[in-house]
Amino acid sequence: MRVLFVIHELALNGAVTALLAQVRALTAAGTQVTVLAPAVTGRAAALREDFLAAGAAVVARTTAAEHDVAVGCTVFAAEALATLVGHLPLVWWIHEGEGGVEYLVARPAMRQLLGRVDRLVFPGRGTVERVWAGLLGGLPPGRADVIPALVAPPVAGPAAAKAAGRVRVLCVGSIYPRKRQGDLIAAVAALGPAAPVECVLAGERVQLDPAAESLIAANADRFLLPGGLAPAAVQALYRSADIFALPSAEESMPIAPLEAAMFGVPVVLTDLDCYAGVWRHGVNALLHPVADVELLAWSLRMLIESPGLRARLAAAGRMVAERFGPARTTALFAAVLGEVVAGRQVPRAGAG
Repeated sequence: MRVLFVIHELALNGAVTALLAQVRALTAAGTQVTVLAPAVTGRAAALREDFLAAGAAVVARTTAAEHDVAVGCTVFAAEALATLVGHLPLVWWIHEGEGGVEYLVARPAMRQLLGRVDRLVFPGRGTVERVWAGLLGGLPPGRADVIPALVAPPVAGPAAAKAAGRVRVLCVGSIYPRKRQGDLIAAVAALGPAAPVECVLAGERVQLDPAAESLIAANADRFLLPGGLAPAAVQALYRSADIFALPSAEESMPIAPLEAAMFGVPVVLTDLDCYAGVWRHGVNALLHPVADVELLAWSLRMLIESPGLRARLAAAGRMVAERFGPARTTALFAAVLGEVVAGRQVPRAGAG
């Protein structure tokens, strides 16, 4: 099978991380993979080499005749995917939550593509049933599939250096308002100068509110913002972390908390709809309402002061992450591609 993945940019983000993992799995199984993406520069330029090393071709243009099926990655692939309607079987792999819904609601022509592709793929059941339900309601049964993100088992390697005697809180994700990293910065600062904590926010620094910038400046020894990092550097941070926190306002089953959990790091998250049935407060994570800085600070303090709680949540979180392992996810994705190419739908047990 010849698979074309279409993505609007190769960037240091979760969607590209998920794509690279899926490409590695497909090429290892003998699938011919091409990634259609604009040229990249800066730190993200190394991503092209990662895809090439995985056995994929990376191109800036191609023709439908060279492929058996096309997969659009993220809602932002809509325009490119629309040009392939009628030329190839199409799968739309949507990673976004409420932001993706708002993007398509504002663009009726692109929204129509939901009913023109052969299959839609989402990363979580909560995303389909609670976030996207309004746009998917009129589609035929079986059009939307739930395929969890592929989270590879952790590999051995060095841990990133950190200050002695401090508990490291890690956040991975591009820094902009939807991710609400400012809440995490405020929560860490609220712990007070005596708390033995440092906070690393790894991700491209797109936009950070002035209040958060001021807190960083006033507590410079507590915060580290290394920018967007290659996967190997992010893995080194996971190995060094004691707590993972992602205070987003909206998501669609982000991969970073699962990666952190796979490395044995307990997670602190907002109680978003997309996490339903996966992350449970007090069972395998600590959850708090969006924008509740006080409760986020309380969760951090609890974990900082209780190594036992960290260990318990880390063990439970690792069990969650293992549900997203390569074998199951790869089989589900390959099945969808095969069914779309064959022009038929076969019920599969265990999706979601």
